[in-house]
Amino acid sequence: MSDKEKISDAYQNFAEGLEEIEEEDKEKRKEVLKKGIMDLEQEYRDEIKGTHAVDARIVKLRKDADMPELIGVGDRVQKSRFKDKSKYEQFLAKEILEVGIEESKSYGGIMTFKEFCLRFVKQRPNWEAPSKEIRKALEYLAKAGLIPKLYKMKTKDNLITFKPVELHGDVITVLNIASTTGSISVAEIVAIIGWKKERVELTLRNLSEQEMAYYDKKEDVYFFPSLRKK
Repeated sequence: MSDKEKISDAYQNFAEGLEEIEEEDKEKRKEVLKKGIMDLEQEYRDEIKGTHAVDARIVKLRKDADMPELIGVGDRVQKSRFKDKSKYEQFLAKEILEVGIEESKSYGGIMTFKEFCLRFVKQRPNWEAPSKEIRKALEYLAKAGLIPKLYKMKTKDNLITFKPVELHGDVITVLNIASTTGSISVAEIVAIIGWKKERVELTLRNLSEQEMAYYDKKEDVYFFPSLRKK
């Protein structure tokens, strides 16, 4: 019997065992699923490593069991468990990019570093990733050209953008000014840095088009959701 046939048989037996558990008993099913996944990965670890299709199938099972996607990892993803630390950093960078793209949608693709760390912990509870590791992963993504580099704001926090475009100088200047309160008007920007009104309006229009800023016509103020104080 080939390696592929052995794994297929193991999956079939595992699936039949799961069918015996009542659908309404979700927690019990999840525990059986977790144990079965770990047993399969342990027994067929050599065969699994070289078979992409099997990897994808196990990843799906892991998601169903609320487990990390990394094959061979239990309930917690910890750097100490990786012999090759660079692998941990690469996997973390992948997770960060996925979370960042999804969580920053309502903010026009930008988020502060502090806010992102909180969101990452919430969205990836199985990951043990301190802020210094998250920062390293973000820098890795920036070097790889997948996101622009981090920008340090007046508030000392860093701004992350998960859009595949560089923020030009005028936009960064306005975001820096707005970072202290989360909102700004055209008149305030003109008064602070002395730009022509037309230049300020063009920059704010650019921010609005990218959904990084929202104009309140009644208040005549631009709000920046990613910079608002909680």
